[in-house]
Amino acid sequence: MKISRRHFVKDISLTVTSGLLINTFSGCHRLDRYMHRSSESAPTLIVDIDFNDEVIIRLQPITESQVEELVEQLSQNGVDVILLRMGYLGYLPYHTDHSYPVGFDEDHARQNPFTSDSSALEKWITQRKEWNERYRQVLETFNPPEIFIREGHKRGMKVIMWIDIFDDMYSGHRSKFIDEHPYCQWVSRDGQSYFKGLISYAWKESRDFRIKQAKELLALGADGIHCSTSAHCRHLPNRHENDFYGFEKPVVDEYQKRYGVDIRKDDSFDKDKWHIIKGEFMNLLYKELADVCHHKGKELWIGLQLGDYTNLSADPYFGANVVARYKNLWKELVDDTIADAFLVGDYEICSQQNHAYWSAKNLNPVPTDDLFSWSADYYQPHCNNKTKLYLFGEWLSASEPEIEKQLTKWSQRTLTNGFDGIDIHEAANFENPSTKMKLLKRMKRRLQGKKVEPYN
Repeated sequence: MKISRRHFVKDISLTVTSGLLINTFSGCHRLDRYMHRSSESAPTLIVDIDFNDEVIIRLQPITESQVEELVEQLSQNGVDVILLRMGYLGYLPYHTDHSYPVGFDEDHARQNPFTSDSSALEKWITQRKEWNERYRQVLETFNPPEIFIREGHKRGMKVIMWIDIFDDMYSGHRSKFIDEHPYCQWVSRDGQSYFKGLISYAWKESRDFRIKQAKELLALGADGIHCSTSAHCRHLPNRHENDFYGFEKPVVDEYQKRYGVDIRKDDSFDKDKWHIIKGEFMNLLYKELADVCHHKGKELWIGLQLGDYTNLSADPYFGANVVARYKNLWKELVDDTIADAFLVGDYEICSQQNHAYWSAKNLNPVPTDDLFSWSADYYQPHCNNKTKLYLFGEWLSASEPEIEKQLTKWSQRTLTNGFDGIDIHEAANFENPSTKMKLLKRMKRRLQGKKVEPYN
């Protein structure tokens, strides 16, 4: 008899809070992929590094030696994989011709304000100008991904490049690609309003842009590419109408080709078929990225929102105002060997199951337990031995005792539901002071099923 990982763990004595994991079986069977898991095959501990924050949290430009020190600290405290963010609100923060140099456009910030409070906006403009000038100095000194990759590999760590596929504009921050291809954004039905900063991959030009970025980062020695659904542009003021965007010409043309209906004019069009077409274009992006990665023996990771759809809600970010969405055709990504790993619940709040955000998700089947066990039951049977499943560890507290409690819970969610690993968000949480790094070592021991001394 085979049962779900969730049901299996009910028959295991599991004491994660103390860090002691004892397997005492009561005659039940596990999914084969989780049998006899040793410390060597324990869930992978991933820590993502938002390099933008690494620049911001320091009063002086971050140096190459400080990058080396950061990687060493992560390595010494049990981190297996570095996930390095290589996007900055439209800028590409490394040595490339595909981006403007990091800067700040005051006029753009005032034309696209993140707040209606003019005083707060002006204060923010002053601060961002200072931060981005510091960023410019960093990039003149060294090439961040090159150093992270070199130092990670020295220590036997995998280094994956995180690219933001939906995060290409914010107040004062501009994308060279969008400036040159403004039509390559999600657009309204009348063709007059763009979701600024949200690139549409229905356009070949958009997919080619990401392919170029991936090739540059892989050429530096990266072990793979991760596509994140993070999107700061979703925090900006927006329309309040569900499915307002998604009428780009390639989408319109494909729908008309298949069904003989112009979705810009005919109100009776089938929305689910429309969402599927948008999802197919997303899968085309992933396929083309996978071809590049796999040709070099590298991995493609994909951020995956829970359920049937990726909801790009906006104003607020975690709300029910779903101005854009597409169908998650994730099984094809598994079956066609496109996705090497999914980050499950990517940039979502799975730990807040009762939040209003979930009212627009309509998860099917309806969760009867927590969202982590729901995810395990939903994804594991199809992904088993094909595509790895990593949890997204959400946002941590600034308090060391609270981080310890949060990491304990995340260890438990990872272990009890049989996930392949977890991405802890983000390294900056453990750097001020750096003594917080020991919390990662404690988490690593929990994931390995080893005893952890009581926290003081």
